Amino acid sequence: MKVSNSTAGRLLALTVAAAMLASCVAHGQQPSTAGLPPELRELPYWKVFRNHSSHSAAFFNELTSGRAFVFEHPEFPGVVNGELYLNDGTMLHCLFGGKSRYFVLSYDLSFETHSTGTARTLRYEGRTNRSLVFYDPRAGTLHEEYLTGHEDPHKRQWKRFLSGWVQDSWPRAMADACPRIRLPDGMEINEKQTSRNIDELRRQDTDAPIRNFPGSHMTAPGRTGWLRSGGGPTTTAEEVEAFLAAQEGNIVRWSGFGYVWMRSWDREELWRVQRDSYGEKFLDIVRSEDGSRITIKFASRDMVYPVGYPFPFLPTGHRHPAFQLTDEFLAHSYPRALPFMGEAYSDKRFVFHPEGKFSVVDEAGNLVEGPHFDGTWRWTRGFLEMTVRDDPAGFQLIHWRSLAHQLGMKPTVWTPSTPDRY
Repeated sequence: MKVSNSTAGRLLALTVAAAMLASCVAHGQQPSTAGLPPELRELPYWKVFRNHSSHSAAFFNELTSGRAFVFEHPEFPGVVNGELYLNDGTMLHCLFGGKSRYFVLSYDLSFETHSTGTARTLRYEGRTNRSLVFYDPRAGTLHEEYLTGHEDPHKRQWKRFLSGWVQDSWPRAMADACPRIRLPDGMEINEKQTSRNIDELRRQDTDAPIRNFPGSHMTAPGRTGWLRSGGGPTTTAEEVEAFLAAQEGNIVRWSGFGYVWMRSWDREELWRVQRDSYGEKFLDIVRSEDGSRITIKFASRDMVYPVGYPFPFLPTGHRHPAFQLTDEFLAHSYPRALPFMGEAYSDKRFVFHPEGKFSVVDEAGNLVEGPHFDGTWRWTRGFLEMTVRDDPAGFQLIHWRSLAHQLGMKPTVWTPSTPDRY
């Protein structure tokens, strides 16, 4: 039986509407907002305990482009569907429509960056559907979650959407179901995969799912999907602290901007990296007394992170230029002249040490006086702060750009279009 594209389109609209707009069935338990400040208790749970996709939009583009996504749809559990992600941004869908019938549909596909990470975005005949996407590198699985619509925002629920895996070949079952689909150059039909049952198809070629795709380690704690945890915490405080320690001085990404999480002995700061017409901004970080919340003080609002839930910042693999400078000082710890330290130290040299310490030496390299560590250094709000112990003249600040200029150093500057470094 042949079905026209318009009929298939109406079928798809009904199928997607049923999946994307349902709001009566709750999945998992909503976390309690008891104990939170009043302004948080008044918000819907999904605005307090944010769900965040697992990887960046660039990662998902690399993972899927020119490949096949094999999955089951929640409206037809266990039944195989297939999508081809073409390099031009087109997606061809071999869609099961019930009663053993499959239809071919074409969408415009993109992976977009939002405040909760990467949304797989499909556009078809004026409709737009978005869902958060999650990749498990060990299993090679990929699944999507979406937030249902409801006139009462407190009754919106996270639901699971498509679930399957990405592979390099096109299953024989899909080739037979949708013979009109022409495969892109270089893609082969997987003759092992003949079943239209998702579990059996997986068993027919257990090596087909793409596991540990390059860059898959570039994620943050807890970004495994809301439904996998049943609405509970997805990580631990220890994992979050280990991530922050590993990323200190690195650029992390959130909602299209780059940031640097900076911790020193008496404060935590978040630096927003300059982008086009947006200047640098420096935001204070405040932790609750019990350690359950981390608050970032934006100018117009506070961003509150409940520790243990998906961490909102993704790594980029790049160092901020300021930390590139002090990395160089530590890697090559010979005595350096620092003109910005002023006339009182014009004939002195400085040797940088880990843990924010430095020593002052004369031009011959001998310690000037006192113990080996004569001062402290740290970065704060884009400035290098130098403090020589017990000397008011030994306190100086210099912005990293000025420091690089004075010393003739050229650190690499990150922009939002810079590819992540694996």
